[in-house]
Amino acid sequence: MLDPVAIHEIAGAALLGGAIILFGACYALFLALSRLHGSALFSRISLACYVALAVSVGGLTVLLNLWGWWLALVCALLAGYFVAPRFIWRLSEAVHGSASSSDVEGHGG
Repeated sequence: MLDPVAIHEIAGAALLGGAIILFGACYALFLALSRLHGSALFSRISLACYVALAVSVGGLTVLLNLWGWWLALVCALLAGYFVAPRFIWRLSEAVHGSASSSDVEGHGG
């Protein structure tokens, strides 16, 4: 029979899961602010948030003993967290750029 999970492991996993959500959101927010304002400070903060995200994911991986295929899934999660906000920013630029140019062309005639 398996030993029951210690309460500190459950609490640690919950806190690290919350940290993953928090740092992932902060990374996306500060990346968007850096692109919007052209600020190097926001860009550095977004990278610091991503590093904190990676540390939190690493801690959760060790705490929950995620190895093998789970480790590959964790690496895919980190890669997805890194590129998704960048692709969403490009998509937003493309959508809003095409909408503004079509509005200008539509009203000019």
